[in-house]
Amino acid sequence: MNIAIIGAGPIGGYAGYLLAKAGHTVTLYENHPQVGCPIQCTGILTADFDEFLKESGLTMSSMDAYLVNVIDTVEVYTPKGQLAVKDKNYIVDRTRFDRFFVNLAVQEGAKLFVNHSFSGKNGLGIVIRDSTGKVDKTIQPDIIIGADGPLSPTAKAFGFYHPERINFYGVQATVEGNFESHTIKTYFGTTVCPGLFAWIVPESATIARVGLATTKNSKHYFDQFMREHKFVAKEIQAGAIPIYHPQQKLQQGNCYLAGDAAGYVKATTLGGLVPGLQQAQILAKCINNDIDNSGNKDKGIGKSYEQELAPVRRKMWLHWQLYKLFQKFSDEDWDRLVKYIENSGVTKVLEQHTRDNPWPIVVKALVKEPRLLGFLRYLW
Repeated sequence: MNIAIIGAGPIGGYAGYLLAKAGHTVTLYENHPQVGCPIQCTGILTADFDEFLKESGLTMSSMDAYLVNVIDTVEVYTPKGQLAVKDKNYIVDRTRFDRFFVNLAVQEGAKLFVNHSFSGKNGLGIVIRDSTGKVDKTIQPDIIIGADGPLSPTAKAFGFYHPERINFYGVQATVEGNFESHTIKTYFGTTVCPGLFAWIVPESATIARVGLATTKNSKHYFDQFMREHKFVAKEIQAGAIPIYHPQQKLQQGNCYLAGDAAGYVKATTLGGLVPGLQQAQILAKCINNDIDNSGNKDKGIGKSYEQELAPVRRKMWLHWQLYKLFQKFSDEDWDRLVKYIENSGVTKVLEQHTRDNPWPIVVKALVKEPRLLGFLRYLW
């Protein structure tokens, strides 16, 4: 099978690796001159990445290629409250992380074209434009995978975009200072970052990634946060961050979406690396399983893709519901939430499960602290 992957990030790279390894002819098209640039991500992996490595057959030692720091604690600050949770996270260099997965694909025989972008549909084919912006080439792959980010031209051209799809806009800076090297700090409140939170993520004891994301006025709140903490930016990154929407389509004809292009980003934390890699793994499995020995496509690829994704979708759906709830929180609600968690032993529940799967956290927390049920009124 001839498979074109639009976007050579970690999701496109990993899908390309699995498909090329299975014997398909895979071509990756990246619209930037280099894989992994520009950086538009904080680069946090939850402890669920350990399980992903086991399932993928990749070794822990492979992380040496991109690991920057290991976190053991997350601190939460609200206007009048504070909470600390033991929580393992990996901080990665996103440029090296992206290149690691794309290199896996290339080593299995996938072709990589940088400075080549998706330009649109042309009959049964798609148009790829080279770095000059003048030469268009129409290709007719058997399968197209759109892994080209939050503003995915592929998703738009194939009519995937759901009208209620939401993009946050994040701003982040690299700063120097004195930091607790293994502790992430998060800040909640209507005057700090309406609807979400600000973060300080250490690379080391002297360097951190500081940022926030909102649906509007991100730069205003970012500048305010930087001033309050007396940070001076060494380097600033900014970009759109999609969040999961339960009605987002993932397949149209012979085109499939994965990663940010599909909005597979947790609505509560804006983390998309682990669910995106899981999605790429499932899509590759479905393509490989649903193609017969003669090389003909089985029309069941799209159906099986949706079915296999069901466990991931259930987790993403609950993140979506929690996101809607948090959008209505006042500062008093954030303070109350921290107080309930701290006084009822829910902290232990948070420490027993990763945030990638919020179901056991929510169920156990409601059992331990029934007063949390009061927040559910915001869902109606």
